[in-house]
Amino acid sequence: MISILRWFFGWSNFRAEGSVSSFLTKFKRHIWMVKKKDGFIYGRCVTKDFESISEEAKKCGCFLTKCKDHGFLNFAKRFKLRFGILVGILLFFIAMMVSSLFVWDVEVVGNAVVTDEQILKVCDENGLHFAATIFNVNEQDIEHKLKEKFPEISWVSLNRVAGKYIIEISETKEKPNIVEWQGPCDVISKYDGEILYVEAYSGTPLVEAGNVVKKGDVLVTGAQEMKGMDHFVFSHSDAKIFAKVTRHNETFLKKNSIIEQKTGIKKFEKRLFLFGIKIPLSLNKKQDCVVKSSENYKHLEFLGLRFPVLIQTTTYDVFEKINVKNDVDVIKRLLFKEQKEWEQKELLGNDILSRKYCFEDGEEGVLLKADVVVKQRVDEKAPIKIDITDEKVKPQD
Repeated sequence: MISILRWFFGWSNFRAEGSVSSFLTKFKRHIWMVKKKDGFIYGRCVTKDFESISEEAKKCGCFLTKCKDHGFLNFAKRFKLRFGILVGILLFFIAMMVSSLFVWDVEVVGNAVVTDEQILKVCDENGLHFAATIFNVNEQDIEHKLKEKFPEISWVSLNRVAGKYIIEISETKEKPNIVEWQGPCDVISKYDGEILYVEAYSGTPLVEAGNVVKKGDVLVTGAQEMKGMDHFVFSHSDAKIFAKVTRHNETFLKKNSIIEQKTGIKKFEKRLFLFGIKIPLSLNKKQDCVVKSSENYKHLEFLGLRFPVLIQTTTYDVFEKINVKNDVDVIKRLLFKEQKEWEQKELLGNDILSRKYCFEDGEEGVLLKADVVVKQRVDEKAPIKIDITDEKVKPQD
């Protein structure tokens, strides 16, 4: 702090000649950096005190010669006619001091298993994000939350360099793959359907291509009765089985209802983050028919330099309200659209073999019944239920 005050008010280098010892004894509390060079004594003092110290030094038989002035006020005196430059310099240093109180960048290093996005999300939820004040960042709490959230992290440290936080991560060694439970089990069917393909890795297959099965039927068994002996041997069964399955879905829409649907139009809203203050860059009025879909941030860059200013862009999807009324054709189109969305969500990754749609027009609304035939895996493992009796051990039916 003393060094900063001396720099602001200005200090001067001086050379002392004559009876230096008595001068140094008398003014040792007002001068500093005293050293001897080329037969002379050199030192420093506050510029505004130099004249008074020089006059008092003469009484001690010592003569001072000013060598050079340093510091902000001395620099300002040289440009006293250029007020704008001085104000600009002062504002620059004030901005630098204020900016050091905010977080301008967060960097993650040392991670491999846990992604940067996962770590930054936890930090953001606990106050460490762009434009956050350093006083609101609890480093120890964030380190604890990261280790609690991600067991893969064995050690974490938050280091602040000016306005940048560097999160150093150390992860545990990669855990070995957990082998699936290998106890006695059957492979059963998850759905009703017609078997298309059976590939048994272990156990005894009970079905083949062309068989019709019900949900819960045993497809591959791990129970085997020993011939000539009065007991069963139970083992683990595993298989990959595909079947032709009919998936059913029903969608209903009332008549005279008002619904909202996307128009495909997007609106954007930009904000500027400066010293923790959000400054809107657009004057779009908030509408009830828009829903926020995404949000991204970008640093302000100019001539390859990145400035501690952030531009936030929020994207909104625009919806429109549709009054269905009694227009059955419009209702059917909307039901068909909902059915397509259901197929994309529920049947993703499966081959669709055929579709059958049936519309039922009632007094209150329209019902869409859909039967979609797909090719999908139906195998599911289930522990073998063992019936222990006095006579022998056998699987339950």
